[in-house]
Amino acid sequence: MSRYRVVSLDMFQTLVNIEGRREHVWRPILNHDYSEERALELGSLLLRSYYETAAEVREKGSFWTSKEIYSHGFRQVFREHGVDFDDRQAVDILFAQHRLSALYEDTERFMEKVCQEFQVCIVSDTDTLMLPEFYLNYPVTLFTSEKYKSYKNDSRNLMFHEVITHYGAAPEQIIHIGDTPSDVLGAARAGITSCWINRTGACWEHTVKPDYTVASLDECYALL
Repeated sequence: MSRYRVVSLDMFQTLVNIEGRREHVWRPILNHDYSEERALELGSLLLRSYYETAAEVREKGSFWTSKEIYSHGFRQVFREHGVDFDDRQAVDILFAQHRLSALYEDTERFMEKVCQEFQVCIVSDTDTLMLPEFYLNYPVTLFTSEKYKSYKNDSRNLMFHEVITHYGAAPEQIIHIGDTPSDVLGAARAGITSCWINRTGACWEHTVKPDYTVASLDECYALL
């Protein structure tokens, strides 16, 4: 019998891959100035701004939705790189493309297995409007930062405590699988088993280590 009752999952870069949507985000924004290199550059700057802003907001004990953080990031990137485009419209495009993110090859296979044997939830530092709706095909519970006004790795650790409370499970009966430091650090601080899914071969750079490291969801199933 498995030690786990609950399998908790991140969404982006764990179950779905947003990388394939980059061109669709930046082509309508840059129009005739679009190039793959420019889209990659500005996309990287936008993501860096997102993480920096989210960190600043967390440190102040405040909360911004993903829409607010990305709007701020687009305004900053547009201003610094001479892009004449409305940040609110850019966020609408970004959200729409997130919803169209492709599932990884192992996602459906994994979801079908775990949903038959475990209670499953998705825990995502996003607004609900960003999420691809494939999860509605499965008996999963959704926890978003927008709903709980909290992030996976903020000082309150509310997201993971809500998971524990919802299922009435001991933390060690829950395993959380995700691709970011927030997934691992937030889960670990709540006493939840952490599994870092490292699809890109990145190096772990934090003192607190994940309990498990895998390269695919197929490897995760063997841990359960």
